[in-house]
Amino acid sequence: MHITSKISHLLTVTGAILGAVTTAVAQTDDATATSTPYSFYGLGDLARPGMAYNLGMGGIGTGVRTTRMLNFINPAALTAHDTLAFMFDFGLESQNHYAANYAASGEKQHSASNSMNIHHLAMSFPVYKRTIVGLALLPYSSIGYDISGRSNNDALIAEAGHIYYRHVGEGGITQGVMSIATPIGRHLSLGGQMHYYFGSIDRYNIVDFESGSGYSDLTATQQLKVGNFGFSLGAQYERLLNNGLVLTVGAGYQFATKIGKRQIDFAYTTTGSLVDTVMWNTRTGDLMSLPATISAGFSLQQTDRWMVGLDYVFQDWRNSGFGNQPAAKTFKITPSHLVRTGFEWSPERTNFRSYLKRCTYRIGLSYENTYMQFSGYNVKNTGATIGVGLPINRWNNSINLSTEVGRRGTTDYELISETYVKFSLSFSIYDIWFIKPKIE
Repeated sequence: MHITSKISHLLTVTGAILGAVTTAVAQTDDATATSTPYSFYGLGDLARPGMAYNLGMGGIGTGVRTTRMLNFINPAALTAHDTLAFMFDFGLESQNHYAANYAASGEKQHSASNSMNIHHLAMSFPVYKRTIVGLALLPYSSIGYDISGRSNNDALIAEAGHIYYRHVGEGGITQGVMSIATPIGRHLSLGGQMHYYFGSIDRYNIVDFESGSGYSDLTATQQLKVGNFGFSLGAQYERLLNNGLVLTVGAGYQFATKIGKRQIDFAYTTTGSLVDTVMWNTRTGDLMSLPATISAGFSLQQTDRWMVGLDYVFQDWRNSGFGNQPAAKTFKITPSHLVRTGFEWSPERTNFRSYLKRCTYRIGLSYENTYMQFSGYNVKNTGATIGVGLPINRWNNSINLSTEVGRRGTTDYELISETYVKFSLSFSIYDIWFIKPKIE
């Protein structure tokens, strides 16, 4: 089949998938990519990097090399691909959050939410000999919260009646990624990525006074427009050991990136049908930044049978520019530390008598000391994952599923304990494109 025909076929399949997914997403109640009170702070809920393949193993990828799956966590991993192959990956994600905390009265409060969205689009292909290029559209962070309450100050109630407060946030940051990777000798591979971050973060703080109080309702809004380029580098060293084992050691560095380009702060009052703007302020320039990221990891595998890996990621958020956000509690930005580990096992990939033996099974764990600190307590995030790769037609075409169950925060220190369940689904397509036909 000619390349042009394959491209047409791929676009047709992708269009059908996108159409079905768009319909499904449109029917969900929550159009935001997340819904968690922790997205009130900083840049919101940071996305786990990687496809369903990575996420099923706790999110590892810095030291992972595979010929079968796309791995954008370390750009150097692209050189593991066949130099004649075109690879494509499309994914969805569903998030379910359950939060609990104790009110000042000692009463336990609960909330629950769910959302479903397109997660990623990614592809890779060779450009020159063993040099591979990858293109992807990936999430970076998402904002989604709706917090409401009522004043219990007796003096205010006596003066103005009941006062209702509401804090709403929506939006997020997406990154377009272009990767390029090339091998250096037999064991070393180097890669680079260019990221373009874009999106909008909108926050609304609303004060509603009781009808007839004589006071005007107030809405204060902050809109942050994001847009800028960032860069990262990656390396992997692969070595064949005894008994057919392969050891891969990887490292990555992402440069700090200024992302905030324009911030609009405005407020208006509402009295009946009368709306009056009371404040408008616009700032432009490098307002906020993403921190430099250092990652290291390794994997040990027996090709086409099993693999085990471990990653460590460090980010210092203290100079990000959003540590002075107003918050109900004492909020402080700190460095974050993330450790993740995972394992996958394929019983017999070439056993065509048993489909279950051709599948790949994955498990993983992650532990993160996040960048959020309240009254001296650093919010922790722990998770456990399971996943499966379901082969379709040929070995390298598959549907990948992963589930992560985790907990973030605590009910101590008057904070919020959040339990979440995330489901990831991706379609991985692999095909040989770049063979010149002998007969036209």
